Amino acid sequence: MNPVSSGVFLSAAIRERGEECVLVYDGHFAAAAEDGGPGRRVVNRDVRSTARLLRGLRVRHVVPGSEAGVDLAHRLAAHLDLPRNDDATASARCDKARMVRALGDAGLQVPRQALVTTGDDLPGALDHVGLPLVAKPPASSGSDGCRICRTERETTEHFMAIHRRPNMLGTVNEAVLVQEYLPGTQYLVSTVSMDGQHHLHEVSRSRVDEHGGTPTRRHTISCHRLGPGERGVIAYVWACLDALGIRSGAANTDVRLTEDGPRIIEVNARILGPTLDPDPYFIAFGSSQQHLLVESMLAPADFRRRLRLGYTPPKVMGKAFLRSFGSGVLRGVPGLEAVRRLPGFHSATSLPEVGSTVEDHALTTGATGIVYFVHEDEPVVEKSLAVLMGMEDAGALFDITAV
Repeated sequence: MNPVSSGVFLSAAIRERGEECVLVYDGHFAAAAEDGGPGRRVVNRDVRSTARLLRGLRVRHVVPGSEAGVDLAHRLAAHLDLPRNDDATASARCDKARMVRALGDAGLQVPRQALVTTGDDLPGALDHVGLPLVAKPPASSGSDGCRICRTERETTEHFMAIHRRPNMLGTVNEAVLVQEYLPGTQYLVSTVSMDGQHHLHEVSRSRVDEHGGTPTRRHTISCHRLGPGERGVIAYVWACLDALGIRSGAANTDVRLTEDGPRIIEVNARILGPTLDPDPYFIAFGSSQQHLLVESMLAPADFRRRLRLGYTPPKVMGKAFLRSFGSGVLRGVPGLEAVRRLPGFHSATSLPEVGSTVEDHALTTGATGIVYFVHEDEPVVEKSLAVLMGMEDAGALFDITAV
């Protein structure tokens, strides 16, 4: 459903096994359905009609291809009575405010939060949550509309900037979620589940910088081995997945490890985005999340055997989300040759074309490229990432002419 972002590689993984897939798009993504390419493409106008069409095509599984497809995939799977996550917690998987409430009701430690629908609600929300805080849409992705606010004025200005404005998912922010700011190391945990059992695919630490108040994921580096802190994070993630009724399919969870223990940022009930190439994942982890999801659907016996295996990734992967640090016409990428020479370099993907217009933004969408490093030794990957970040910060990677 809405197979944008990493959903592109998900459909490719299905076809690699010789199976056909139907690509379903909401009206907001109708233009993507007209791009052509393999696979039958359907624009969803009405869930019941789309479900009848899929039933006639003997569709056996319905899965989201992006954050925008989580709700649609669940509703279609329910209409078709196909494997899916729990119905009772469907809304909590699509709304960050409801998500945190559901986790708190399940007895998990969660950040303080308040849902603000009018400017008059802000003073009470500030009293409850405290400063600093994070203000963001209850439903979106890629850090869209997310801001760290340290004063009442910043909170008010950001509320006015995003309230009742459209977000990346094509919906309108009828409310704004304000949450307690969580200090500590941020972890990314990606999983694939089947019949309520969870397979751990990736555990990574994230470097998250703040640019103009916007938290920006600069890079991640995978954990080759798990220490006590990581094991505590994983146990917490398992409890989150269970509390949200995630019984099948892919998920990726962001957690901050604070001095008081793990605290949730968000659980995304879909494959990890943005458009992530599976090849470096195969080298670092033995498979990609997309291919594991396909295995759980098309080769369940193989996936059950995998569930008995521990987390033993053969190599370490570093993944950098490039930023242009300037807007204008891209004249070249002069620093790319030096990046390619760095130890552990694997590939650079999704780079903008020379001559195209690029925008400086803090969204984690991979719009200006993603660089992968894979190596046996974590310090090698860490050093190469540090060199790359230094080049970006110095403006030595992209050559951009302002317009």
